[in-house]
Amino acid sequence: MINNRKPLISAGMFVFLAFLSVLAQIDNVGTLNTWTTKPFSRAHNSSNQATYIKVVRAAKQTGSDRVVFEFEGPFPNYRIEYLKSPFYESEAGRQRIRQPGNVFVQINFFVIPTGDEQLKFTEAKNFVPKGRLMMPSLQSVKDKVLFEGYYDFLMGVSSRKPYRVTELSNPSRLVIDFKH
Repeated sequence: MINNRKPLISAGMFVFLAFLSVLAQIDNVGTLNTWTTKPFSRAHNSSNQATYIKVVRAAKQTGSDRVVFEFEGPFPNYRIEYLKSPFYESEAGRQRIRQPGNVFVQINFFVIPTGDEQLKFTEAKNFVPKGRLMMPSLQSVKDKVLFEGYYDFLMGVSSRKPYRVTELSNPSRLVIDFKH
């Protein structure tokens, strides 16, 4: 009977170590509410409560275009950066990006459960804005991969515009503004 538990313990240990590895990879880089074109990331304290991406919205504002990620639960860890080419690296390998935009910003969310709860949101009709967005800077938003706790999104932008990251609460929301 002990031999039957060994694979379960090993598998559990592997998942735990992978989770710790994700946490170790994220640091706080960049300053909230400050315009930048450099990579930006936030490591939030882990909690017992799961985080789900509930909806993604986009709208034109005065002087900027805004994308808002609304969460159910606390803020996840995340990283935002401009990609150096029109290619996206995922579990499936290197893929050419096929969505509106001249340059692309990737946002990685870490430790998003891949179960039915997230799929309920992801499969909702208006989960993410569809197609070409008629805005000066932000041209598209697309969810790419939800795999083993990682959820990646790509935003197509007209050119390498400065962006600003803001965190709002009640509910938890991540706001990214792109200058016109």
